[in-house]
Amino acid sequence: MENQNVLFAGYTIGSGLETYEKLGELCSRYGKKAVVIGGEKALAAIKPSLTEAIKGTGIEILGYEWFGGVASYENADRLLELDTVKEADMIFAAGGGKAIDCSKNVAMKSGKPFFTFPTIAATCAATTAIAVMYYPNGVQKDVFVAPRPAIHNFINLEIITNAPEVYLWAGIGDTLAKYTEVPFSARGMELGHKDALPVIMSSMTGDPLLKYGAGAMEANKNNETNFALEQTVLAVVLTSGLVSYLIDINLNSGMAHAIFYGMTVLPQIEERHLHGEVVSYGVLCLLMMDKQTEKFEEIYKFMKSIGLPTKLADMEVSMDEMEPAIDSAMTKYDIEVSPYKITRELMRQAILDVEEYNKTH
Repeated sequence: MENQNVLFAGYTIGSGLETYEKLGELCSRYGKKAVVIGGEKALAAIKPSLTEAIKGTGIEILGYEWFGGVASYENADRLLELDTVKEADMIFAAGGGKAIDCSKNVAMKSGKPFFTFPTIAATCAATTAIAVMYYPNGVQKDVFVAPRPAIHNFINLEIITNAPEVYLWAGIGDTLAKYTEVPFSARGMELGHKDALPVIMSSMTGDPLLKYGAGAMEANKNNETNFALEQTVLAVVLTSGLVSYLIDINLNSGMAHAIFYGMTVLPQIEERHLHGEVVSYGVLCLLMMDKQTEKFEEIYKFMKSIGLPTKLADMEVSMDEMEPAIDSAMTKYDIEVSPYKITRELMRQAILDVEEYNKTH
């Protein structure tokens, strides 16, 4: 029996400056100097509210640093050489998944505590300790697990709803994978509490999306905050991240993500399509392969209703192009643990079957 050391990321969700009411209290115990690392748009979006939020807290922001555009070890190492990073007591990671994952690597290597400020709801990166890293050219390289997740996660719905709808759309797609992959990977296993709990929790990643996702997309389109948006963002950013962090890493993923990582060898995927967008397509392939007909039909209908891709043409990909992508997908750790062996032929046939289904639905 192994000792278990589980550290959770706290979270605050609000709209506007109310999100940061406890920032001074929560962060000042870790130091007085912070550096903000993020994407260019994220830094511009969060700077006004952070500038206001730190007034009277005694916290000084030493700088706002661009993470480099790709979550790569090379970008993390470059950031570690900046004086603002060296002199900071803590790291504020702002933006989407790639910016936050790159910041996790900076925090881990520097030994500095970090806090997350998601400016889009495209992934669960702000809550989980897992980080997906890429080569500088954007092709997925590997995954690492930080010693702990963020100390605290500040989720500002006002900033998120003012971001382009495409990010929430992709976040919904990515979270559908948590809803389907985790129970699939864990099927038939006798699990201890640490892994059984997130399997049960995984239902709360998908059920709210199917109920509130369309309403959240409408709120995002109108730059509004409402209950549907809140429930959807919590499913994407928080619950998905908790499941990801708690469960054994080998049960955390599945064929949907393997297909996405395989497809990163295609230039159009890296250049014009988002992680969660492509992963959601992989969800359909997984459900088709596993003959989960009822869930496939429910999720297919939902995805069509909000415009997520249901066939290769939606992602500018041909079946011929998928052959090397399938070869790459077959090398990913994501498919190593499953109720039965996922072969290349099973994966390829599932893709063909989803293509065929699209012709009549």
